[in-house]
Amino acid sequence: MASKTVEDVLFPGIDVRVERVNDFSSFLVVEAVSTARPGRCPDCRKQARRVHSTYQRTLDERPLGPLQVIVRLRVRRYFCDRKSCSRKTFVEQVPGLSERHRRSSTGLTGWLRSIAIELGGRPAARLCRRLRLVAGRTRLLRLLTAPTVPDRAPFTFRKG
Repeated sequence: MASKTVEDVLFPGIDVRVERVNDFSSFLVVEAVSTARPGRCPDCRKQARRVHSTYQRTLDERPLGPLQVIVRLRVRRYFCDRKSCSRKTFVEQVPGLSERHRRSSTGLTGWLRSIAIELGGRPAARLCRRLRLVAGRTRLLRLLTAPTVPDRAPFTFRKG
């Protein structure tokens, strides 16, 4: 039987290296570093060559048994070297783990979105409390996005 690393258990198929795991009474803090290739500028899609700096993001992750999991992820900020691009710097996103402007992992966001789709606002918030997931009714309702309307949709459908 092959032994599994912490990365294989917590982040399967994701380019991160776990540096430290701190176990507290009710939660687990996982300190990780992105090991992905340099990212691309979100505006011009040019691949980065120079690192500007690094900083630490804190993400809520899906619980591990009775323990709440918090990921402290160190990511890199890059320079965008294209002169015509208005963005001077940008932060890498770790596919499968982080998204822009989110404080929860993509896995936890998927769980919360599924709960919100099935139950709605207050019932979903009650279930999240029972599952030890931090999410209020307004956060859950914000995860519900309307499907995109194709350009060739009938007029009344486009108007809402």
